[in-house]
Amino acid sequence: MESQCISATEKPAQPPVGWDTAEELGPGQLEVNVIFTDPQATVVALKTAGSLARHLGAFIRLRAAIAVPYALPPNAPLVSVPFTERLLSDLVCRPELSTFEPSAHLYLCRDQVDTLLRVLRPNSLVVVCGRKRWWPTPERRKVKALRSKGHQVVFVALKRRKKSDLP
Repeated sequence: MESQCISATEKPAQPPVGWDTAEELGPGQLEVNVIFTDPQATVVALKTAGSLARHLGAFIRLRAAIAVPYALPPNAPLVSVPFTERLLSDLVCRPELSTFEPSAHLYLCRDQVDTLLRVLRPNSLVVVCGRKRWWPTPERRKVKALRSKGHQVVFVALKRRKKSDLP
């Protein structure tokens, strides 16, 4: 039977990003986990995580669980791994996050929520950003699943762009 979760930990072109696994973290280190949803929402979540980490003296861990359809081999996602690594690297290399030594963790998997539940430490502090809607969104489903397993989840609502904000 093939593995349901594959961790891609290859290093990208930019060396400042840590591509370590959860096992490499010390037992007493406090971390703020940011769940990758989309680039725009993840930037907002990283800023929120930065303010939380500043007050808690914590590390920031960007967790990206990329679902691979069952029709494809488990190590062949729809979007190439090097492209995703570069995107994650650009997100965590932002100047405002440099004092927190953020790291990015990329997981190729079949089920995003199941993978996140397996890689997060018990009672983890998690930040998720998404659009606030009255219907259940994928981000809200992740928040609900993580909270049901005892994680402390901060949901940040992504604000709508106004016409004045457009270029």
